[in-house]
Amino acid sequence: MNKILKSIKCQLFFWSFTFTSALLLAVGLFLYYEVKAIVLHSVDHTLHSKMQMITGLLHEEHGMVELELTEVISGEYSIPRSGHYYRVIMNGKTLAASPSLVDNDYDLASGRLEYHDRRLKEKVFTSIGPDKEPIRVLEHDFEFLGRSFSVFVAESLADSLTMIRTFRQFLFVTIPASIFIVSLVGLWITTQSLKPIKTFSFRIKTITHKNLNERIDTKKEAEELAVLADSFNEMLNRLQNAFEAEKRLISDASHELKTPVSVIKTHCDVLLQKERTKEEYIEALKTINTVSTNMATLIKDMLSIARLDSGILSTDDFKIASLNECIQQAVQLTEPLAEKKLVNIRIFIEDSINIMGDKDRITEALLNIIENAVIYNKDNGSVEITALKSNGQINILIKDAGIGIKNGDLEKIFERFYRSDTSRSIEGTGLGLNIAKTIIEAHGGEIKVESEFGKGSCFTITLPL
Repeated sequence: MNKILKSIKCQLFFWSFTFTSALLLAVGLFLYYEVKAIVLHSVDHTLHSKMQMITGLLHEEHGMVELELTEVISGEYSIPRSGHYYRVIMNGKTLAASPSLVDNDYDLASGRLEYHDRRLKEKVFTSIGPDKEPIRVLEHDFEFLGRSFSVFVAESLADSLTMIRTFRQFLFVTIPASIFIVSLVGLWITTQSLKPIKTFSFRIKTITHKNLNERIDTKKEAEELAVLADSFNEMLNRLQNAFEAEKRLISDASHELKTPVSVIKTHCDVLLQKERTKEEYIEALKTINTVSTNMATLIKDMLSIARLDSGILSTDDFKIASLNECIQQAVQLTEPLAEKKLVNIRIFIEDSINIMGDKDRITEALLNIIENAVIYNKDNGSVEITALKSNGQINILIKDAGIGIKNGDLEKIFERFYRSDTSRSIEGTGLGLNIAKTIIEAHGGEIKVESEFGKGSCFTITLPL
């Protein structure tokens, strides 16, 4: 169990680490590109504003196109190598330019094209400025007074890129640190989460076949394990019942077999002491034969119980079986005993009735009950077997006019090896009714009994159609 918990812990840590790392890296990349886009968009917005300002300074005077540069020159664009540049081209010739570009043939549109807005007739470039610095360039082409103009406005990206690099370095530090911290927290959470399971596992280990009566206290377990603890306690109940049933079976079998074995051994010892007459040998052999037959019946019934306890009956193996045939076969096997006791067996059954189940086992269950109805009947008595359909079920009533069952014995007759005081003088193993009950319940049915002492009994078997 410790290996399993360690494996679960490692897997939980691995997947939490992987998921957290992937999530933080994705968030980091998203933030980096988002911040970069915002910064560049801010620069583009500034360039667009400057371009509109320069374009607005163009006007016509006396048929000539003039550009009033007073406002531009007085600003940052008038400082050479300031990182702020402009150039106005009219009909392919420079109309005006910033001081750094007046005597310079530097092409502001020589860099990488970032995007082209055909509706506004604007292009944005990323290039290298006159002072070898990274710049952002906006080009606007338009027609004015019958002339073609191209206005270039450029801004240095040095400060913007520095800010972006600073943010990237910040992410390089914070993301690994965050992954490390989150992993530690995840490891702690995983350890704390598995601690109740570890405790639960330890408590389970303390329960063995020697202390099967102990149970897990569900109130002391974590809420998530309470249902599991209840299920485990139910399993322990079933195991304890199975162990106790096995102990009782072994104890009762030993007790039941001890007497017939002693009878056989005693008769053999007596016969071997001295020479006996033929009649004495025959009488002893008859007794041994009777005892051996009872032992064989007991062993057969015990094997049936062992097979049933092992789960040999599975609904997966059930097939369509004719209930009529099961009843007829059980009655046929009982007829020799019924003829011996002059018991009349009558069958009242509807047309063909089919059920899902194990035909042989159903026949065995019916045989055990019908045999009991004959064995515990009165001479010249009767047994009535009736089968009726009702609400998707079949009710089988086996009624006899025998000695009946006392009220105090009704709840015990289905227990293994139980025999009432009135039945101890009659041959039997005390297992037949228990076998029948086990078979019927394995088929999803139930068996009940009503009886009046001295007047007879009625066993009712209910099976799903």
